[in-house]
Amino acid sequence: MLYLLLALPIISGLLCCFTKARNAELINILGSLLTGITAIYCCLTPFMTGTAQKLNSHKIYKILILDELSAILVFIIGVVGTTCCLYGVTYLRQERSHGEIAEKRVGLFFGLLHFFVATMYLAVLADNLGVMWVAIEGTTIVSALLVAFYGNKSALEAAWKYLIICTVGIAFAMLGIILTFYAARGVLGSDEISLSWQQLYLVADQLDPSLMKLAFIFILVGYGTKAGLFPLHTWLPDAHSQAPSPVSALLSGVLLNCAIYAIIRFHLLTTMAVGEGFSGQLLIIFGLMSMVAALPFILVQKDIKRLLAYSSVEHVGIIILGVGLGGTLGYTGAILHLINHALGKSVLFLSAGTLAQRYKSKLIPKIHGIGQWLPVTSAIFMASLLAIGGLPPFGLFFSELTIASQGFQVKGALVGFVFLMVIAVVFAGLIYFGGKMYFSDPVTTCPSKREGFSVSHVLLLLPLGLLLLQGIYMPHAIQQLINQVVKFMLLGGMPSV
Repeated sequence: MLYLLLALPIISGLLCCFTKARNAELINILGSLLTGITAIYCCLTPFMTGTAQKLNSHKIYKILILDELSAILVFIIGVVGTTCCLYGVTYLRQERSHGEIAEKRVGLFFGLLHFFVATMYLAVLADNLGVMWVAIEGTTIVSALLVAFYGNKSALEAAWKYLIICTVGIAFAMLGIILTFYAARGVLGSDEISLSWQQLYLVADQLDPSLMKLAFIFILVGYGTKAGLFPLHTWLPDAHSQAPSPVSALLSGVLLNCAIYAIIRFHLLTTMAVGEGFSGQLLIIFGLMSMVAALPFILVQKDIKRLLAYSSVEHVGIIILGVGLGGTLGYTGAILHLINHALGKSVLFLSAGTLAQRYKSKLIPKIHGIGQWLPVTSAIFMASLLAIGGLPPFGLFFSELTIASQGFQVKGALVGFVFLMVIAVVFAGLIYFGGKMYFSDPVTTCPSKREGFSVSHVLLLLPLGLLLLQGIYMPHAIQQLINQVVKFMLLGGMPSV
């Protein structure tokens, strides 16, 4: 099933690239639905069986592995990826009607979109550190083409900046992998080296501490660039704002999480090799820096997509801070926030894309009266904005509260106070901008007619409903699944049962 999970988006992408627009839409719908269903089935496997699912092409070299941690990422990619691919059909029809995209390029867009999803699946399923690195670099190449898809000057500049910065960053990650290789070679022996996560976790306490400290620094810089950690985030606002909205949703909701996943993997390995404190302290520092640094940019934004992009920088900081704090509360909050942010921010980018389409502008001062002219989309946009801001009863309130509790317990009042103050000010900024768009009087640039309820709105309501349901009531079965992931992390990457 794991091979099928990778094959489906690749096959769908190839078929989309070599067919007409109408057929490409049908292939995209069918392919995304099949891929999403397969992903949900696969991600339940390690929880139901209690063991990681492994696929070997050789007795030493493992290709793919699905354990509790990677299953969470597969779930996120499955839900958000399917939603974005399906939503892209309506979005591209609007872009074609506005003359932004030629009909002959529709198949190419859907093809690249499915290739993008495939590379992200490979990144979180790869058991080999080298294969994971190649997959994450693959996400950069494919997503850069999607960022530049409009072909205008701003899009090309954003794609070039994204490609250069992330490629330089990923080179640092390669140095970290090389150092990990040398640290492991002295333990496993050259004949057994495969850089498998499973093998490395088994001998983590025997790895050279000095090499692992240096390796983690390179890894944090390398994958931190891809995750958008401050001060390595400079590509993120440009890329998110210039890409088509379904791509922006995937970049913010999924791609950043793939880089965070890699950091978490190395953090668990480094903690077992070096002891608690080293990697955790670095993550706490970078997490707080990202939260604080994003704050002024959020408060002065005029571009709606750049506003959401800087919000992603803040939320990446929250997740990294939770991982750095560690413990049951820290890991629980980080995993919940990983899921919640992916669901909420994808809905925000998709609904913001619709607003920008209807008003023919991404500038907040030009988007007026959305509550009157786009009642359904604006309601979804405002609800997801409140969710991302951390308002109860949405799930992000509880994940942020969990991380704050761990911060007060582990680091005292200062870290907890800074955390809460940043969240409060960011929430106020988001509500200010959202309120201006929703409650202001319509102007002449408003859409010519009011919108009606459509299938696209259903696609947005599903992830938003999951956020709301999680905040009101989390079923016992879901709690058990989250507990298994947290136990897996507390045990340093070893099976939780």
